[in-house]
Amino acid sequence: MTLPMFGSVSRRAVLAGGAAAGVLPSLGRADERAVLRVASPWEWTSNEPTDTGYLMTRLQLAETLVLVEPDGRLVGGLADAWAVDEDRLTWRFRLRAGVRFHDGTPLTAEAVITSLTRAVAGESLQQLPLDQITASADGVVIRTRTPVGHLPALLVDYAAVILAPASWGSDGKVQTVIGTGPYRLAGRDGQTMLDLVRFDGYWGSAPSIQRVRYTAIANGDTRTNVAVAGDVDVMFTTVPAATQRINSTGRMRVISQTIPRARVLAFNAGLPQFSDVRVRRAIALAVDRAGIAAAVLRHPASAATQLLPPAVADWHDPTLPPLRTDPAAATALLEEAGWRRGADGIRTKDGVRLAATVLTIANRPELAVMATAMQAQLKAVGLELAVEPVPSAGIPQAIQAGTMQMTMFARTYVNVPDPIATIIPDFTRQRSTWGALNWDGRTRMQALTDRYTASFDDRERADLRRQILRLLQDEVPVTPISWFEHTVAVHSRVRGLVIDPYEMRYMLHTLSLV
Repeated sequence: MTLPMFGSVSRRAVLAGGAAAGVLPSLGRADERAVLRVASPWEWTSNEPTDTGYLMTRLQLAETLVLVEPDGRLVGGLADAWAVDEDRLTWRFRLRAGVRFHDGTPLTAEAVITSLTRAVAGESLQQLPLDQITASADGVVIRTRTPVGHLPALLVDYAAVILAPASWGSDGKVQTVIGTGPYRLAGRDGQTMLDLVRFDGYWGSAPSIQRVRYTAIANGDTRTNVAVAGDVDVMFTTVPAATQRINSTGRMRVISQTIPRARVLAFNAGLPQFSDVRVRRAIALAVDRAGIAAAVLRHPASAATQLLPPAVADWHDPTLPPLRTDPAAATALLEEAGWRRGADGIRTKDGVRLAATVLTIANRPELAVMATAMQAQLKAVGLELAVEPVPSAGIPQAIQAGTMQMTMFARTYVNVPDPIATIIPDFTRQRSTWGALNWDGRTRMQALTDRYTASFDDRERADLRRQILRLLQDEVPVTPISWFEHTVAVHSRVRGLVIDPYEMRYMLHTLSLV
């Protein structure tokens, strides 16, 4: 028996000569005002979906079989319906009729199979126990070796974008990005500038804006200067502390929305400083989240009480005792764990100093400011913290090399709509790409996530979510500091802005210019 089908149910030098001036290069055309100017921190580093697919989907150049709406609903993308067989191993996806790639060729099962077969190298899709992908009369069949109840959500992963056969070179790498989205790639200048043109053969509703110029601006201060000057129409990921300055110009206004991303401290639990859960709990108690949220982020409500915010209703447990600030309790835990203060106030145990270097991501400048604020808070209980901003690739490299002591990063827990797909790689591996390192609770987490993955029962999955959240809160492999307010500056001439909390799309198709 096959279950009923269901479908649409209800990210060359930036500013090469103008970085200092804080202006974007002129398009040099008479119709410049008709071009939507979009900017964010994220550069186009390669044509491979497993690397830059997040920009392909955000800029709506390429699409996946399944999409997620801003309200969290899974809806049909290039597949307009899907179903799972009674064996819970065989999923059938019906391809949407009449879809064409930007080169005019039709969407076929063979193109889907080629893209998905390569996509399994993506972060979320690596966990898919794939048996085979085959063609069917009206689409594709995905068969897994073990049941995966959240499989449709995994297919929202940006690595799973479907590209035309002509995209691939003879070496098996993507030479040209030819997708199916409402915009097609018309030109690219190095890693930082893209020209997009509306694809008039798009299967869905056509965007009202014909042309888009995208610019990657990695430096937060430069992004602020550009927004203040009004030299961009939509600026994604503005610096929170710059909100008042941007708003005061009257040219742009900043819109904020809490999203399923958290700024967290992660530990190398294999080090003697952090192997004892009491030390990790003490650090969680010593941090003044409310003070940091108010003074650094200028958004008091972003102080985290657990890993994910209430907006992610299924993965936020209101019964979970919230994270709190209590330096006295932190001090008591450190004393209980045998860490004694030295003459300089820093604790030691068995000749080991309670000290660490925390790596932060350089293109998120608020992280270094937050970590600097925590230096004094942690020193008050006897821990010495050094802060080192590094490129975003520096943190995964340190984790993989085993040299990471502490890190602070902003982690999106909805790389696909179900956070389980991010929790699995972050908390069940000895060395993840992002997350904890050498955490001894990973075996227990693996048992919970295995059961969750195999389950198709809503009540059982809800209970497992609560157990997973409680394990993370109790064992503190990472300690959440703040939830993420996605801040977007929008020009007064732009209408129809919709912020996608899942950060899958920039929703360019909803925008218009006046």
